[in-house]
Amino acid sequence: MIVGFDIAATSLRFGKRFIHNAHDMPESKKIEAIHTDFPPNQHTVPEVFIIESLDAKDEKAKRYEGRLLSEMLILAGKSPKYYYFQSKSELPHLIALFRLSQYRYLHFSAHANNDTIGTTNDSMTYDEFADFFKSSLRLRRLFMSACEVGNEDFVKAVSSKNKGMHSIVAPKDTIRFDHAAAIWSAFYVSMFTENQNAMKSREIAKRIDALNALFPVDFYQAFYNSKQDIWEFKD
Repeated sequence: MIVGFDIAATSLRFGKRFIHNAHDMPESKKIEAIHTDFPPNQHTVPEVFIIESLDAKDEKAKRYEGRLLSEMLILAGKSPKYYYFQSKSELPHLIALFRLSQYRYLHFSAHANNDTIGTTNDSMTYDEFADFFKSSLRLRRLFMSACEVGNEDFVKAVSSKNKGMHSIVAPKDTIRFDHAAAIWSAFYVSMFTENQNAMKSREIAKRIDALNALFPVDFYQAFYNSKQDIWEFKD
């Protein structure tokens, strides 16, 4: 099931509109299918595309950090897109929507640990996640709201499949829902108050460091240095 709530347009979209015959398609074909007929990668807009998946217990408790974040971004004058999904087989369709949106910032909210990322119904390894997003994050920034994915293994997996992506920021440790909502809301509102149209790596690092001091969460920060063609890590 995919549920998408584009708050700026107040339009609610449900899964069958996007899924079609996804479950009848081999996984490799699903992944290949999302990498054709999209706008050029270099054409991006400074908006946040939010993808979220929780476990059943969190759904019942309505712990939708990503949805809350989308509402905060509206208050900040932005036009976020928010989609909720339950199975990794739905990811290719969400990634297609992400590419079509031309949004520059991807915010991914889910449960995770130091080697897998969970969805409501299943999970995926870091390499599987990277394969899903292959070539879809060039010239974009990835912000992960997922426990323990702030590590070199995750960054290497994703960056190796996305030459030219700008940065990855993710928590190194477990993170509470209330802390995640507060941290990411403060981060994005602060960044867009500084500049509605762009994020600079040094400004991202400055704000993440400040939030690290306020909350008991450490973040792993990785930034691509295009001049030297290397990734620089900050933890």
